[in-house]
Amino acid sequence: MMSPQAEPAPEPPEQPITVSVTVSGLKAQILRDLAAVLGRTPEELAIEHAAGIRPIPTEPLPLVDWALFDGPPDLAAGADDWLREGTGR
Repeated sequence: MMSPQAEPAPEPPEQPITVSVTVSGLKAQILRDLAAVLGRTPEELAIEHAAGIRPIPTEPLPLVDWALFDGPPDLAAGADDWLREGTGR
């Protein structure tokens, strides 16, 4: 005769994980600008940055040479200001 086996202990319920990420200063501005370009939220990119998925350059990015712009001249005229501000006019 076999002895009765004890039933396995039930697995504990899954516990949610809550994360808070704070990015400030220049890194925050870079993430805001990038989010505007990518059509995503700054919060999404901040989480990716904290996870190491989205590194932020520590050196300034090179300026774009607008002489290479291939489009209507009136569009290129205000592009530098638009990119620096992160918003359209």
